[in-house]
Amino acid sequence: MNQVQPEFQKRFSNRVFVSVILLLIITPVVYFANWWIVTFIALGVIIATHEILSVRKINPYPLPIRIFIYTMMMSLIFYLFIRNNYLIYEFDISRWAFDTRMSNLELPTVIVTILTATLFFSSMTDVRFKVQDATYLITMTILISLSFQAFLFLRFFPSYRFQVLAQDRTAGSNALLLIYAGIGTFLTDIGAYLVGTFFGKHKMNVRVSQNKTWEGFFGGVMVSFVTSFAFAMIAAYLGYPILDFLNVDHWYWLVLISLIMPLIATLGDFTFSIIKREYGIKNFSSLLGEHGGMLDRVDSFSMVCLVVALLLTILGDLFYPLF
Repeated sequence: MNQVQPEFQKRFSNRVFVSVILLLIITPVVYFANWWIVTFIALGVIIATHEILSVRKINPYPLPIRIFIYTMMMSLIFYLFIRNNYLIYEFDISRWAFDTRMSNLELPTVIVTILTATLFFSSMTDVRFKVQDATYLITMTILISLSFQAFLFLRFFPSYRFQVLAQDRTAGSNALLLIYAGIGTFLTDIGAYLVGTFFGKHKMNVRVSQNKTWEGFFGGVMVSFVTSFAFAMIAAYLGYPILDFLNVDHWYWLVLISLIMPLIATLGDFTFSIIKREYGIKNFSSLLGEHGGMLDRVDSFSMVCLVVALLLTILGDLFYPLF
């Protein structure tokens, strides 16, 4: 067993404290949803976009590029919300809701084309803006916008499925899928941190992360898998399956997803870590003090939401279509 450094208790306590504060903020938003979640997502988009644009410390991106990225991010994330509600309620905004036909992820081709063409054109006309900048911003804009859409998908896909199946569900039961993804993600981090601190000896990838070990990785996978799988099975036994096809009879899908989540959480952590290494920064921002910025705390969660949403879409379309 490793000798625990004196500051371990302080760092772990701070980690738990920040997690609890974030949980207290997010829980009512996830439960009540609708315009609460619209406001929350909009604020999150602003913060995430600011952090994405702040990686260049010496020569910041030109102001027109910054404004353009904010616009594109908002457009990509809220496209489905606006389109689906307009098709049903037109301009009667008082009836708009996010659970309206939230059955897939979709990026409009027109907006993606505008994003790509504009940034590459800028790299040809502005000496302050390089091709590497264009590729970075295109990639991050698409990735983050899909991740935010996936967050909404996990919250509202159960509403869509059970509504079509004519089954009554409470707001709390419809939020279980998103809570399940959160458990799978954050228990990976906590398990890997604790196991790695006490037993970690073999480094995973020093070039990307100095601290992550194989012992911590497997510890995080086990803690996450056991906890998330137990959560989903208990919910199903109590009569509140997180999705109609993720029930006791189809437990094997829960095994698959519960195993995939910690793997993707680790990949997401590494992905954002290598971006920070590339730009020579420790954190995306100092919004949460020593814990970094929003993207530093939700990097794994964003990737897990995206992969789980895509996996559920595939399972639903191939094996459990509604019609």
